[in-house]
Amino acid sequence: MPELSKPIAPTSFYLEIAGVVDGEKSIFKSVKIPQYQPKVQGGQQVIGCTKGGKTIRQVNSGGFEGLFSFDCVCVASGDDGSTSKLMYDWFKKCLPTSDGGQGKWADNRKSGAITAYDTDGKEVAKWEFVDAFPSKYKCADLDVSSSNYLDETYTITCEKFNRTQ
Repeated sequence: MPELSKPIAPTSFYLEIAGVVDGEKSIFKSVKIPQYQPKVQGGQQVIGCTKGGKTIRQVNSGGFEGLFSFDCVCVASGDDGSTSKLMYDWFKKCLPTSDGGQGKWADNRKSGAITAYDTDGKEVAKWEFVDAFPSKYKCADLDVSSSNYLDETYTITCEKFNRTQ
């Protein structure tokens, strides 16, 4: 059985969103990488016939299904420079005015990247995304018996999401 020469540590990652959270301000508890679901064209379409009357069918990739989305989780904080506050401010800018936001979704689409590191802290994988915006916000339940910090989950939707390394 082959061994992994450079295993990716699931605890060593960095999410940056240009103009929102980057540098030392970007502190996330977890990030879920989106699934790739390719579009398929052709399928049952016959493209030809061979000797003996056998038909040939071909399936072609037509890109990927729709938009991509991923969840990122941070610890809730009211501090001005915190990831929590910066992400919520971005969310409010994109939220429609009818829902209490600023309704500036088109002006606030961002690009960014998720970078994973090996156990030695060297970059081993990178996913880049463009035209991203927060499409959902969820706060964990308030519970007097809980011993955990309060988590906030943001769903980020983007038009392109590619692994570049």
